[in-house]
Amino acid sequence: MIDSAAMSTYRMVLAYDGTDYHGWQPQPGVATVSGRFSDALEAACGVRPRVSAAGRTDAGVHAHGQVVAFQLAQAWDPERLLRACNQHLPADIAVLRADFAQEGFDPRRDAWRRTYRYLLSPSSTMSPTLARYAWRVSPRLELAPMREAAGAFLGTHDFSELGQSSWPGGPTTRTVDMIEVQQADGLVRVDVRGDAFLRGMLRNLVGALVSFGVRRLGRADLHEILERGSSRSWLKAPARGLHQWRVEYHRPAMVGVVL
Repeated sequence: MIDSAAMSTYRMVLAYDGTDYHGWQPQPGVATVSGRFSDALEAACGVRPRVSAAGRTDAGVHAHGQVVAFQLAQAWDPERLLRACNQHLPADIAVLRADFAQEGFDPRRDAWRRTYRYLLSPSSTMSPTLARYAWRVSPRLELAPMREAAGAFLGTHDFSELGQSSWPGGPTTRTVDMIEVQQADGLVRVDVRGDAFLRGMLRNLVGALVSFGVRRLGRADLHEILERGSSRSWLKAPARGLHQWRVEYHRPAMVGVVL
């Protein structure tokens, strides 16, 4: 048996195109990001440690700063381990950074706040190079009503109408401290930052904002969305436009990649 006291904790920051994966979380019989990463890690160092992640991105969702952690008994130089893993990873997954973490580091529980970015293409046609990474919406999309609606989601709320807890009966209260709607280079980006997010919450939130932007919903609907029993009449944003962007930690040694 390996003496856990002699094991070192490693932290890596990953980026991936989630189009061809059934999300991060391991699932039998299907391709997942964590499965591919664990395969590469095993090929690189000969063992298959338990890997924890800052977030369980859903099928088709991309990541630019996914933080993971694992323990190894053998001492590896982090940069050498990074290169070894990347040699065994497919082209749509890459390790961006690797370093040692403090013992007991948990990338999910220790995370202070998370930022997601959603990309919208308000046009009648969209470049094929964007088709995997953005949602094509009506060119009549208006940003002013989207920004007004975004204010209703700021703060601490029960977001059970927008998403589900990862486990039955789990808490559905979350705090969102930033929502920005910006336009540049023909795309609209929606940046959302909070302490944590429910399953499906971000896609529903963006879908609601787009529904205001195309005038499918109006001001009278604004405060009904967060109340139980609402009609769920907003659009649901597809997974392809959602990008896990950044994970932040209180302790400097655990700060994620800033893009």
